[in-house]
Amino acid sequence: MVTGRGPYRKSRVPPLPDFSSSSEREEQLSYADDHGIRESGRDNSFERFEPGFVISASRARGDHDLSAMIRPIPRPTRRRPIVIHNRTQSYVPLAQENFPNLPRSCSSDDVPKHRPERLYHEVSAVEFPSTVRSSSLGSCSAKTFVYRSLHAPTDFRLVKLLPKKKKKTNQLKCEIVHTSLLNPPKYVAISYAWGDGFDKKTIALEDDDNFLVHASLHDALMAVRKPSRPILVWIDGLSINQEDEKERAAQVQLMDRIYTKATYVAIWLGPEMNDSARAIRVLEELRDGRRASEWIDMIDQGDRVALSFLFNRDYWKRLWVVQEIYHARRKVVYCGSSNLPWHLHKQASDALWQHETDPYLLWTGPSSFPDVERLVKLGPNSPLEVLRACRRKLSGNPRDKIFAVLGLLPSGVREDLQVRYDKSAKALYLDVAALIIRSTDRLDMIREAIYFPSHVSSADLPTWCPDWAYVPETSSLSSKDYSAAGDTHAQCDLTDGLRKLEISAIELGVIDTTGMAVGTLCALQDYLMAFLNWRTLLISFFNVDKDQETMHPCVFDFCFTLSLGHWVQGWQDHWTEACYQVFSSLTQERLPRLELDHNFRRHRESSRVAQNDRRSFIQKHFGDRMVSLVLLIFCCCMTFVCGLIRLDRANMWSQLQMGRTFCITRGGLIGMGTGFMRRGDIVVVPFGCSTPILLRAEGQSNEFRYVGDVYIHGYMHGEALTSGKLAKKYTLH
Repeated sequence: MVTGRGPYRKSRVPPLPDFSSSSEREEQLSYADDHGIRESGRDNSFERFEPGFVISASRARGDHDLSAMIRPIPRPTRRRPIVIHNRTQSYVPLAQENFPNLPRSCSSDDVPKHRPERLYHEVSAVEFPSTVRSSSLGSCSAKTFVYRSLHAPTDFRLVKLLPKKKKKTNQLKCEIVHTSLLNPPKYVAISYAWGDGFDKKTIALEDDDNFLVHASLHDALMAVRKPSRPILVWIDGLSINQEDEKERAAQVQLMDRIYTKATYVAIWLGPEMNDSARAIRVLEELRDGRRASEWIDMIDQGDRVALSFLFNRDYWKRLWVVQEIYHARRKVVYCGSSNLPWHLHKQASDALWQHETDPYLLWTGPSSFPDVERLVKLGPNSPLEVLRACRRKLSGNPRDKIFAVLGLLPSGVREDLQVRYDKSAKALYLDVAALIIRSTDRLDMIREAIYFPSHVSSADLPTWCPDWAYVPETSSLSSKDYSAAGDTHAQCDLTDGLRKLEISAIELGVIDTTGMAVGTLCALQDYLMAFLNWRTLLISFFNVDKDQETMHPCVFDFCFTLSLGHWVQGWQDHWTEACYQVFSSLTQERLPRLELDHNFRRHRESSRVAQNDRRSFIQKHFGDRMVSLVLLIFCCCMTFVCGLIRLDRANMWSQLQMGRTFCITRGGLIGMGTGFMRRGDIVVVPFGCSTPILLRAEGQSNEFRYVGDVYIHGYMHGEALTSGKLAKKYTLH
């Protein structure tokens, strides 16, 4: 038997029958089925899967002798599986690769022959030392790289990237250097996106000439490598032993210091593609000190398309890069063979963002990053606001939705949220929820549990706990714009192992009527149809006389609700008429064959908002305010928004009524809430919450599920506290 190095453990498995006789195919299949052996997909081949190793036997050209080849399969465990193949033409080089003691000059006749049953009884699994890694991706090579442990809490590893020596080879050669953050040498920290993990390349890492790494990591190192001198870099895929969970957890908590101490941060966007060379040339034009507002008017449509592709790369969507960029003292952006200062990309992204009409450009490029400087100054509220601002950024591990932003939070919060990758996402998210409620004494956190469009948490979270791994197309109402519970503190208790939340709240009513929900990807016609549906429900519920429609108080409340309660100074007496004029004129222009009642059609002729004054109307009254559904229709139709409005666009677009619907309670209260609501839901104002919320009774235990937040006209600024209504307790599961 061919033997290998290292300790072995015996494995007892049933012997494979000798198929040398002329057995029928059905008998072979029956035997295989009885013994847990399955067809491998190759002709006349069977495989048996045992815990820890894979065994395959093949019947080829009447030769039933098996030769052995043992190849470790990568796993983050000490015991690795063994694969035994019968490859009669190639077993010698494979055996030599895995067993160096086998003579190199041997032929197939030199390898001992064994009958299947003997080989099955003698096969053993090799136990590898836990410190050995064949590669960052678990590849197998004759030589393996061993990570030495980090001892002090401030220790970390740098990668010494050697210059290219031979003209015939372009292989990267690296060495690992141990150092401390207390007195580190000069180094460059690399910020990049890992990619999907399917594309791999090899580097020479010390004695291992075939160390497999992600292609993006390899290309990032190639981009920063110096031609004539070595350079020290920090890059997570090599500097951290990714198979050691304890080390990963410890190093994650040092990330902010690692990027702060770096001489500069090299941002790797990826290789040249999608006309990126053109985008780089356009960006270089900003180097001459040209103003971005002038520059954006000078570039053509092709330039804008190239820039859009550049700012839509995966890098900008990655969550980890938010803190990496925030902590960088200096930033250089690499793409292909080019490198440019960060500020050129930022200026171009801001200018392109304000010029284009596509709202989804909001989530691309440097301008998609939140204002971290402002968020970290919010004190106890910073964890929730940082999580909200970074929610659309992506991470492969759901735990990293929390761990990746720890470097942006105060030190006290980091101490309460220790990085542990052995903790489930559910337990982590519940701990975060409890921490936010405890530190803020508020319940606004629960409003981040968003269920429209329909979403079922894979983590099996309670309905009131946000699933931070989920990227919703809608967002909660802004807490800074409302104070439904005044300055009260939360009155709540977490029970049943943090799975249930008992709150005290004032009930406002029960939902009686709901309209069609505005989706998250709607055309202008969809918004117009939603308005017509909501208007019909309104005049039917309140039995409004159409001849006096715009004079009815509930119609004014309705139009005010469309803007989510944001008062338009100077338009108090004419807001209803202006809204009806806009919707009537646009409906008739976009849906000319839709039959409308005479009273609604006649509002098109109103002169309250002149055709030529619409642009100045938007700029004057909404330049520094949230854009509502009414303004969205103005903006989409007239394509004015991007050229005219300069404001916090993240807040602007997040406050649109996308994902919301009109509602009326049994008592006649008018509101705008989540599209997930339905008739019978209860509207309450919890103590310590900025907005009313919707609850739905479920089960027989007098418990409720959280449905979503809701705007209720007349109850957004503490009115519930003086209404005389008594508070009740509700248990949310």
